[in-house]
Formats: sequence, C-alpha cells, structure tokens
Amino acid sequence: MPDRDQAERGNAQNRPGQPNLEEIFEQKQLESHRQAMEAAALARAHYEVEPGLRAIYRLEGPDPNGFRIKLLEVNEQTVPTGIVPVGFAPHPASGLHYPSVVIEVTPQEFEAIQHKRLNLPAGWEVRDSYERPASADHAGGSP
Repeated sequence: MPDRDQAERGNAQNRPGQPNLEEIFEQKQLESHRQAMEAAALARAHYEVEPGLRAIYRLEGPDPNGFRIKLLEVNEQTVPTGIVPVGFAPHPASGLHYPSVVIEVTPQEFEAIQHKRLNLPAGWEVRDSYERPASADHAGGSP
C-alpha cells in the first residue's frame, strides 16, 4: 500500500491535457529571478555612467507586456519633466534579455512622489533601492 507522500506526489503529476502547476510556478520563479538579476545589473551600469544619480529604485506594478524591468532614477542633473516613462527594447548582446522602462526624476520630484503630490502610472509603486557600487562613486570623471 503506497504511503501518503507517494499518493500526494501522484496527485501532483501531470494528467493528460492539464498543465503541471508546479512546473509553471517554478518557471515563473526562475523568470522573476533572472529579471531581478538583470535589473540589478542595469542599475549598476546606470550608476557607472550617470554621475548625477542619487538613487535608483525598483518599480513594481501591473505589466501587460509580461516581465519588464521598471526603474525609477533620482538624478540631480536632470530637468523636472514629471513622470515620463521611457521604454527600451531588450538588448541580448549587452546581457539584457527583458524590455525595460526608466522614469528619471529630480530629487524634488521624488519627494513629491513620496508625499503623493506626483503620481506614478496607475498601480506602480516604489520598492527596493539599488545600492551605488563602490566603483561608481566617481562616475563620469575623476574625483
């Protein structure tokens, strides 16, 4: 007589014509991890070439296009233009396999976002920040 664990594993197996939910979940987890790694690499690259960047944050929200990297960049050298998402296509040759969207704001605009006086696209929220890598401390020139 099979034990309970064997019975549960048997119930989780793919039945003809039905998706294996465990495999789908694992695939989404893997895809999410890959996207997070690429987002961190993109943030590092931006820090290295943009000397005015004070902070970069991950944005989270509805995404009709599937997995997109969404970044909010606080740049003291930009001009105040409000919330203007700028989209970029994937660029596999550079290691970027996902499309991305960057919103660049001034420190004052970022403060307005935090106090709900300036709104991100519907459903988008500011999440974790990406730390400035030590190698980017003097980006764009000498100390």
